[in-house]
Amino acid sequence: MSAAEPTAKVTAAEEPASRVLVVEDEEAIAQGLVYNLRRKGYRVDLARDGEAALELAGGGSYDLILLDVRLPKADGFEVCQRLRRDGNFAAVLMLTARDQPDDIVYGLKSGADDYMVKPFDLAELLARVEGLLRRARWLANGSSAEAENGAGADDGGDPESSRLTFGEFWVDFRTWRAATLDGVRELSRKEIAVMQVFAEKPNEVVPRRELLDRVWELPNHPNTRVVDNVIVALRKAFEENSWRPRHIHSVRGVGYRFVP
Repeated sequence: MSAAEPTAKVTAAEEPASRVLVVEDEEAIAQGLVYNLRRKGYRVDLARDGEAALELAGGGSYDLILLDVRLPKADGFEVCQRLRRDGNFAAVLMLTARDQPDDIVYGLKSGADDYMVKPFDLAELLARVEGLLRRARWLANGSSAEAENGAGADDGGDPESSRLTFGEFWVDFRTWRAATLDGVRELSRKEIAVMQVFAEKPNEVVPRRELLDRVWELPNHPNTRVVDNVIVALRKAFEENSWRPRHIHSVRGVGYRFVP
């Protein structure tokens, strides 16, 4: 590169560019995603099928994975499940042409952190990517600070301070694990984040807009359905009767109330 060419100035304090893996078999969509993510400054790799995605994810440290559902060799649900089973907790944004609630809930239960239904708005997708990466950095920095300070350790940390208990259930915000109707399992990033908001405001009405702002960082987005679908997933985890919930109540036209 010649001296006349522009180049980014990287300081010691500047964070390295986030690594993103795009998993998409449709040529036009794949190339469009790669191009626009690279324009935003991310380091991007592309996989065209589920097996290639697992191979790349196993050999590389990605901060976020954009994962299509309908893939050759292994679909997005299987890829996400295998990643989580192998201990890979990179943020996963699932891209799907399916918009049925059961499919979306299944994706979240498979370990995805968020989803978007095709066709999607590019500006919204990039905002979701930025939000997921920002939250991932925040969680990583928080975990590092806890480790340095000995939080939760035997020498003075209080592990109960990061655990929410309600009824016969519990949620551990440090490990993302929870006791659910299906046994102890890991919650998704969005499920954990929503439960954190509920834990801060027991018995209070939490508007959907507040959840959009704090969990998705999209306070002015017109579609609150993303909130409702995470609530559906949480009810399947913690409510024996989702039509008559004990803990996560709907407040018509406003949002939700969490009752421990």
